[in-house]
Amino acid sequence: MAERWFIIILLAIVCFSFGSFFGKLASLKDIPYRVYFFEAVGTLTVFTTFTIYYRNTIFTNFTINYPAILMGLCWGVGTVLFIIALKYAKLSIVAPLSAAYPALTVVLALLFLGEKLDMKEMAGIGFAIVSVALLAK
Repeated sequence: MAERWFIIILLAIVCFSFGSFFGKLASLKDIPYRVYFFEAVGTLTVFTTFTIYYRNTIFTNFTINYPAILMGLCWGVGTVLFIIALKYAKLSIVAPLSAAYPALTVVLALLFLGEKLDMKEMAGIGFAIVSVALLAK
């Protein structure tokens, strides 16, 4: 039996994949900024449902989490840029290129969080960088 986190990440991958696919469909029929507006409506629907369901947990001992706010800002800007890129390029290229962001995340984790990588993990990151280089040409 797979570990719980692995099943959860597989479901996240399915959601991200369908989200990118629907983003491309949307970008074929509308301007990127309106696509982002409607994507935000979907996001707000999930956000509202989540907040209502977990309100007792979220608002107990409430303090502002600034890194989480910065995370939301970065993901929001990244989403807008992704949608704009979808308007002008093939989904089969934009999706894998945008999915290479973990390589930079790893660098940040190494530099600022003191995380370490073993040889297998370094090889995986190397392959990700090579795939970006191949797709970018």
